Amino acid sequence: MNYLVITYAGIMTALIGGLFGWAISYIGQPDLNRTRFESKFYQNLYRSYPLIGAGIGFVVGSGFAVIKQTQKQNKNDSDF
Repeated sequence: MNYLVITYAGIMTALIGGLFGWAISYIGQPDLNRTRFESKFYQNLYRSYPLIGAGIGFVVGSGFAVIKQTQKQNKNDSDF
């Protein structure tokens, strides 16, 4: 298995996931002038969306790269 390709795929999808999370956090920011009855955790949750998106992106990208490498390896093993 080529671990460099797996790491590269994970990093690239982590960047895309982080950007997606940043966009969602920008859209979902609460109104600062309105009083809401929310706990501190939910008031600051939108700040961690980019980190959550990057983590999910890394896992998904690495997973797809592992699947692709495994399929390629199995195809080469079956073709004697």
